[in-house]
Amino acid sequence: MHLLFSIILSLFLATIAYYKKAMTMNALILAFIFSCIITYYGGLASFLILCTVFLGTVIAGLIQPEKRRAKSKDIHAKGHAKDVQSIIANVMPGTLVLLLNIPYMQVIYAALMAEAIADSLASDIGILSDKPPYNILTLKKSTHGLSGNISPLGMSAALIGSAIIGLIYFLFNHNFTYFLIITICGFLGNLLDSFLGALLQVKYECPKCHIITEQENHCNTKTIRKSGNKFFNNDVVNLLTNALTGLLCYLLLIIF
Repeated sequence: MHLLFSIILSLFLATIAYYKKAMTMNALILAFIFSCIITYYGGLASFLILCTVFLGTVIAGLIQPEKRRAKSKDIHAKGHAKDVQSIIANVMPGTLVLLLNIPYMQVIYAALMAEAIADSLASDIGILSDKPPYNILTLKKSTHGLSGNISPLGMSAALIGSAIIGLIYFLFNHNFTYFLIITICGFLGNLLDSFLGALLQVKYECPKCHIITEQENHCNTKTIRKSGNKFFNNDVVNLLTNALTGLLCYLLLIIF
């Protein structure tokens, strides 16, 4: 796509993000740069996929926000607005795929974006379930909002989100096999993210109220590491998941 059109479309998306306060200012600038690269090298289809991921996340965040905040305020280490680390973890891998022009770049990019929206919807929609989620490793009931958990509602939202990205790709390229690969990779990538979140992501216990959280401070007290490694926060897990999802997509493309 022409560079000027890439900039105009990216400015449109950045304006919405700024208006919705979806990102910090530094994250917004980085996201704009990534969007320009994605649109220039990937064309209109890649831009629409990026838009769908972003708008899908925004729309999901508008559903019962008070209920979501009540369930996650003691758990999540970050606020709603995406920071630079989040943009790097979730958008940079797909950007690099298009920039480096690797084989099957459009399909792999779409699969990475499918995983991104699947993860976002699984978290934002799944946390609204009235039934407790399950830890993906132990299958025991767990706490809403804690990384490594899965729920029927969240998994359904993840599958729908992945299929939407696959459908957008299909409308431009008319390849049903690629539609299936994108959808499958997005959904399995989300499950992989939960698996890595349960296995590796650091979790703490508050010494006062004994809640399990991802925050280093709770009840005005420094929390105690309960499990996982401090290096593996949510952004690192997302970045690792993206790398593995891209590899899975590439292997499926070679096989099929």
